Amino acid sequence: MSKYLSLLRYEARTIVREPVNLYMCLFPALVLLLSTVVFPMILQSLDPIRGAMLKAITLVMVVMILAFGSFFLAALATFLLLEQKDENTLHTIAVTPVGASGYLRFKMTYVYLMSVVGNIVILLGTKLIAGDKYTVLGIPLLDGVNLADIIAFSAVNALLTPAMGLLQSAFARNKVEGFALIKGTGILALVPALMTLEAFQGNLQYVLGIFPNFWAIKGLLVKLMPVHFGADLSYSAYLLIGAAYNGILAIVAYRFFLKKAQY
Repeated sequence: MSKYLSLLRYEARTIVREPVNLYMCLFPALVLLLSTVVFPMILQSLDPIRGAMLKAITLVMVVMILAFGSFFLAALATFLLLEQKDENTLHTIAVTPVGASGYLRFKMTYVYLMSVVGNIVILLGTKLIAGDKYTVLGIPLLDGVNLADIIAFSAVNALLTPAMGLLQSAFARNKVEGFALIKGTGILALVPALMTLEAFQGNLQYVLGIFPNFWAIKGLLVKLMPVHFGADLSYSAYLLIGAAYNGILAIVAYRFFLKKAQY
């Protein structure tokens, strides 16, 4: 246990050293500020007829930002791993009692937990602080989710964070290449926007299932929105498929990174 506590202290110093990493860690608080203060202020300035529609749209935007949150923390993991590549610290860690594989599991575990906590902070905070601001036809949308639903969603949605961090770090040879990969894969975070289009409300929605962040976010939308379609699965089914898909992706990414690192 002591060796992992030492690793935790080392990781904390690494995060503090990079201002960009600190910003990524503070991302959930920034999103919560938007969802509880900025968005409601904008919506309250609109007339009620337009406001009802825009409140639903804004809630979808919050869900999309949750997707960006996972990618931001994946970027954090990528930069940390690439920094250690540049400094050759992974070679040093490989000969320690923890080993490269043990260190990698530790790093991805705490990045995953950071992502879980960030998702919970945003969703639960929005529900408790400004839940009554997001109503459609007098129905508070966030009343459709409870704490258990939020934790379940966060646990599944956050699985993408370590998977993306490992894949990006494996393909990139340095921070410049890593930044380019992060920009390129960031387009995946826009997938939830397609779910709101009428064309993707029926069976065609499952075309988007190839994207790993589709399942958890679609499940949350089904839970939140008062209108459902015949092709929709249950909230639990979306999360179970998403957990399996993202879990397999994380395992494959972990093994691929170790293979590329030649440990």
